[in-house]
Amino acid sequence: MSISFNNIPDTIRTPGTYAEVDPSRALKGLVSNPHKVIVLGQKLSGGAGVINTLYAITSEIVADGYFGPGSILSRMCRTFKKNNKNTELYAIALDSVAGTIASGAIHFSVALSHNAGVVSTEGEYVNLMINGTEIRQALTSGWSVGQVNSAFKAAINAYSTLPVIASTTAASVLILLARNSGTLGNYIDIRFNHYDGQSMPTCFDNSVTLSAMEGGATDPLVSDAWAVIANEQFNYVVNPYIDSANLTSLENELADRFKPLEDKSGIGFTAVRGALASCTVLGNSRNSPHNCIIGAYSSPNCPEEWAAALGAIASQYLNNDPARPIQFLPLAGILAPKMVDRFTREERDTLLYDGIATWICDVSGNVMVERCITTYQKNALGTLDPTYLDVETMATLAEIRYQYKTRMQNRFMIPRYKLADDSFPVQAGTYVVTPKTIKQEIIALFSLLQDDGLIENLEDFKTNLIVERNAADRTRVDVLLPPDLVNQFRILAGLIQFIL
Repeated sequence: MSISFNNIPDTIRTPGTYAEVDPSRALKGLVSNPHKVIVLGQKLSGGAGVINTLYAITSEIVADGYFGPGSILSRMCRTFKKNNKNTELYAIALDSVAGTIASGAIHFSVALSHNAGVVSTEGEYVNLMINGTEIRQALTSGWSVGQVNSAFKAAINAYSTLPVIASTTAASVLILLARNSGTLGNYIDIRFNHYDGQSMPTCFDNSVTLSAMEGGATDPLVSDAWAVIANEQFNYVVNPYIDSANLTSLENELADRFKPLEDKSGIGFTAVRGALASCTVLGNSRNSPHNCIIGAYSSPNCPEEWAAALGAIASQYLNNDPARPIQFLPLAGILAPKMVDRFTREERDTLLYDGIATWICDVSGNVMVERCITTYQKNALGTLDPTYLDVETMATLAEIRYQYKTRMQNRFMIPRYKLADDSFPVQAGTYVVTPKTIKQEIIALFSLLQDDGLIENLEDFKTNLIVERNAADRTRVDVLLPPDLVNQFRILAGLIQFIL
């Protein structure tokens, strides 16, 4: 028997005891696979960060410093950290020079008429909400409309993390301007009296006119980020833009990264704010197994924050167990629409057939994930195909591939094994491998994957596993891996046949 050494030469003559270390057999279980997330969005001019530059985000304060408080990107990072403080988070600010800023307005048309003094009772506050943040303003009798506007301008601008800034006009109108340009400003929600029991002070009655945010146009291109992260894997990509060009760019990039020679697979998370019809139109316009779009109508929170919250929850729990469903996990910091604006079960079922992920509320009104699906609906011939329906399927496949690749590289490729036929008399301690040995190593790995709850029916896997030496290229081994993925438990149907 001849033992192969890497660092101790056969020709050495100097006396001594030498021992080298070979780690190729060190791995016995599955290896740790820490995930990374990247968030894309826009910054403010006052943020210290540079456009199209990758930044590690360790806290909300860091995000504010790089991108400016209240910016799209900073708010997304804040929402992410509120839901997931542990997964490694990065962000890239995209160039938005050509965009147009959205604006809205509040018109208080009647001055106050109460008796002298500050009105301080609960009912005499104006309960304004912007992007889910409640701004309560006390009123003073005798104020003119201009004074009311000034008070609200100061109150709004005191919240540096809001997505808008307030200004006043000569026509005594309170103007709200989105901090960032682009279409996302059109989805900034402004409302009065969101919570039950709130009402407008009697001194105003019906004299307040609210003009929704509109006019925002021209989003940046997410394609600018791909060159920045070309050599790095990000397991999750949170993208706030839903225009066709940006969604197509994201889907194509993730599809390329999923290919075997690239092998930097990731899952995208996006959100749309709209009624059922607009959500289904968007979902039916996409067909990617690599992107998830969650839909909500009339939520106080901006859709980019929904995307960040869902991406945060998915990145934490799918890293812990990619096959375990993320249903019924809460989205912290996300306010549900009013009851009348929530999708019904029938509507959510429609959404789940049209490529849109769904959510529900618990008994306290907190938003929870219901089913997290991709936009993939049909195969290349247009036939309905549920193969890549659930995000958990894509996450499980990515984990299996990672474990398989890592195990084979550490066991055979990095130690520089030679390859021989199964008939070769391999001696212990030599760096020679055969297809039979590789097959044994694969079975050992997939036994661990079954123990970890990622696959099932191991005996069928062993029966159908093929490992063979390539006939044309004798340096290559071809493997057919047929794992049976563990499924998620989603529906329990019971038939009650009663007897009187």
